[in-house]
Amino acid sequence: MAKKETLFLTRTEALEAICRDFRQYDPQIMLFCQIIRLISGGDIVAKREGQKNGAWISLPGRGNMRWMDGVEMVEYLCESLESDLSVSLVASICARVFQTRASVTMDSATGQEGINIETGIEDFVCRQCGQCCSTLDYQREVIEEDVELWQELGRKDILRWVGVFTGESDKKSYKIWMTPGTTELAEGCPFLKRISSENRSVCLIQDVKPGICRQYPSSRKHAVMTGCPGFKRDL
Repeated sequence: MAKKETLFLTRTEALEAICRDFRQYDPQIMLFCQIIRLISGGDIVAKREGQKNGAWISLPGRGNMRWMDGVEMVEYLCESLESDLSVSLVASICARVFQTRASVTMDSATGQEGINIETGIEDFVCRQCGQCCSTLDYQREVIEEDVELWQELGRKDILRWVGVFTGESDKKSYKIWMTPGTTELAEGCPFLKRISSENRSVCLIQDVKPGICRQYPSSRKHAVMTGCPGFKRDL
């Protein structure tokens, strides 16, 4: 049996991960209702209505329930997570949000209390379907460390597809993949090669691909929510 892969998060990191989860997927209404009730100790009730992408919220001090959906619903949840929640409660929320086991633990290296989350990733097998490369919105996720690596290796073939932008205080940000000589995003990753005869896709820069690509999927839930078949055993 493969060893369980786990991820240690501090309380702050866990709360950030929860918000990130709600912001990156389609509305998770039932989960939203569960978390709001858990955070408030049952004082706030959230109820969904049919197949609508929102919920009715009973706010303290208000007689009528308020309808929330979309961004407003997610931001309300994230604001609620900013309260002084205990680490054990945050662990319970993580277990529900990430659909896995989560427990309070101490980081052996720092002695800091936090949450240990089982990722379930040890059972993952890449099917080379190209789903993640061709459909996910990752263009803004490239980081300075990625660019520095390509510069160090002299990978001009990769760098020519990277857009560099300078913001406030001369801070640089990056986008991939951008059509060389333009400010337009390419239709897809230029380093994804489809082998139709074998019904698979391969990465031509596998050893130096961006960190966001190497980290995919970050968990079993991430794979399921983004259409990755890497956990299916009947393929």
